[in-house]
Amino acid sequence: MGECSECGEKSMSFSCRYCGEKFCSEHRLPENHDCEGLEGETPEEHEEWFEEKFSDKKDKENTSSNIGTPAVYKTHRQSLSRDILNTLTSNATLAVVGLTVLTYMIQVSLPDQQFFDILVLNPELSELLLRPWSLLTVMLLHAAPFHLFANMITFYFFASPLERLVGAKKMLKIYLIAGLAASIGYVLFYNLLSIIHGDPAVAGLAVGASGGVIALVGVIARLYPNADILLFFIIPMKIKTAVYAFGIFEVFNMSMKLIGIQLPVIGMLASSAHLTGLLVGLYFGKKLQDRYKRNTGVFNPLEV
Repeated sequence: MGECSECGEKSMSFSCRYCGEKFCSEHRLPENHDCEGLEGETPEEHEEWFEEKFSDKKDKENTSSNIGTPAVYKTHRQSLSRDILNTLTSNATLAVVGLTVLTYMIQVSLPDQQFFDILVLNPELSELLLRPWSLLTVMLLHAAPFHLFANMITFYFFASPLERLVGAKKMLKIYLIAGLAASIGYVLFYNLLSIIHGDPAVAGLAVGASGGVIALVGVIARLYPNADILLFFIIPMKIKTAVYAFGIFEVFNMSMKLIGIQLPVIGMLASSAHLTGLLVGLYFGKKLQDRYKRNTGVFNPLEV
């Protein structure tokens, strides 16, 4: 509260920008208190300046109009999308998981098989020559939700520490090379069975990222041989023991196929792809072991 220099009334006061005196709302304009500092400026010009300087009506209207408007929500959505994009671009492990899950959702949502047929691995050489990219795109397809879950949860817990240790590019290099090698191993073994038995007992089409995923397990087994894991999510053992047991299991399954015996359930597994991926992973793990000297370390999937 202040006293008006013109009428003496005590009220909310306004300072004149020309003479510097304080006035009430009635005498706030220079022309209403015969301001000597007003030189050559029209009342209309001063009224516009006053409204811009002292009136908060426009600011309030702008503020209230922005709260809860679609533009604000749009900004929030853009911020969320930007955060997700930044996370995926800075974390190759999550990017692979996201891409694989997205591909599976597209795979099961499309009514026809065209998308699936383009990406699936058909080991018959005539079909492979038409779609050579399927040697890699097979890693994006999966047979069922549990197949997808098992591969991606295993990939996440083994790829994450490896990415932090060697970097995203090297981790992806190992994953993709192993996946490619696993597909080639599967094609070679399938055609070998075709030569031996005519039509292989197991359907030829292959899906899944198991070859690349198992390769990462092989890398970690080299770096942290004494780490404890659950083989097939059930049996607790040292990772080096699990790798040996897994390798023996896959060799046994392949041997049964070579002599013409398809075992129940496990006979449908692409053991040749799994074993090829494991060997590639052990090879890269040996190279990293020589460099990082982690052969006696204890593996923690959440911390290197």
